[in-house]
Amino acid sequence: MGFRQIDPLILLSAAVSLFLAIETDPWWRVSGATSNKLLTMEVSPYYFQTIATGISSGAPFVASLGSLTRLLLILGFVALAASSIRPNAWWRELAVFFSLSALAELYLSFLLMYHAAETTLLGTYGILPPYSGTSRLPTAIIGLDLNTYANPLVSAGFNLPFYLGFLSLGLVGASQILKSLRKRRELTAQKGVAAIFTPE
Repeated sequence: MGFRQIDPLILLSAAVSLFLAIETDPWWRVSGATSNKLLTMEVSPYYFQTIATGISSGAPFVASLGSLTRLLLILGFVALAASSIRPNAWWRELAVFFSLSALAELYLSFLLMYHAAETTLLGTYGILPPYSGTSRLPTAIIGLDLNTYANPLVSAGFNLPFYLGFLSLGLVGASQILKSLRKRRELTAQKGVAAIFTPE
């Protein structure tokens, strides 16, 4: 097996998937912009954690959903790695589509965790945090130091792992498009050769 047989896009996507499977940093985070005593909320496809006064630290489904998501992504990494090494195997398409499903489930899990975080804040304070950037919350929050913060300034944002998932999806998609274009060129070339040698 030579280097030319390896699909570099799929292999790179597998490496990104492995990084996402073992990564523990949050994908999205909201915290006080001017004080670290206000609150901190971190969301990942594997967990949802809140450090705030009077708010529970998670949701009942978090542990099982996070474990299932990590397991599926690890299996997706194995499928992608095998597909990159054996690009002409009969099971390649099945492995690639399974990996795409695992990556899609990764974002579904993140959305469920994020929704749980929003629901928690909405139920406790009657407000929704910003998706990204810095803004004031029109409410009063009791901080970790038990002081009351009126209209506190919070900052929120998505971290690198959130964008790396899209990169992994894009690499798999690009590999599939290139493979389709190669097949189309080969079919066109075969038709051209057949037209030359077809008797009148």
